[in-house]
Amino acid sequence: MLTATALTTVVLAGCSGAATPAPTVTVTVTPGPTTTPTSTTTGTATPEPASAKSVTLDADGIVVSASEGTINAGYFDGVTPAVNALTVAFGSVQPTFLPAGKCNADQTTYDWGAVKLTYLGSDASAASTFILSASTAPTTVDVSTALGARVGGSWKSYIANLPSSALTRDDGTYQDALESATPGGSSSTVGTVVTATNGAITGITVPIDFNADC
Repeated sequence: MLTATALTTVVLAGCSGAATPAPTVTVTVTPGPTTTPTSTTTGTATPEPASAKSVTLDADGIVVSASEGTINAGYFDGVTPAVNALTVAFGSVQPTFLPAGKCNADQTTYDWGAVKLTYLGSDASAASTFILSASTAPTTVDVSTALGARVGGSWKSYIANLPSSALTRDDGTYQDALESATPGGSSSTVGTVVTATNGAITGITVPIDFNADC
């Protein structure tokens, strides 16, 4: 979920009782498009470069592991470094704009299928932070959280790796957990949120508020 005030919060479609399922080695890459989008049609990613090995959605940013080295992009470093890093991993896509709705403010999204990056408004240069989400889209790149959550993976196996202090919920159908809080976030409940349904992980969203209700 994005709201006009949730500047440190990644986005899964729909609303539910669980949290929203609702940004080294220097590497030179071709910047992804960060200008004001003019299309509302989701772009199609180019084939994934063979150099990309993994993408980690960590509490303080994104980490792309590629043959060139490790690329880090923090949530408060601006949109462009993150778009560049994900372009290395998945290829180039065009951004799309979504007007404000019940659960979101005006926002722009880069959708690579397996990973989606969203920021408030339409001007990337003016965005102070961004959010990331992972989905079930097929990919040859390993997408996970720092503690090993993967979309489609086992909830039971995942929570066995969480510290005892981690916030978790399970109503028998829906499960979610705050894996870790984002440094500098607006509260201690904003960070990496993993969601599941009937014991299977369905989404990873970061940074977002574990207590979000939309």
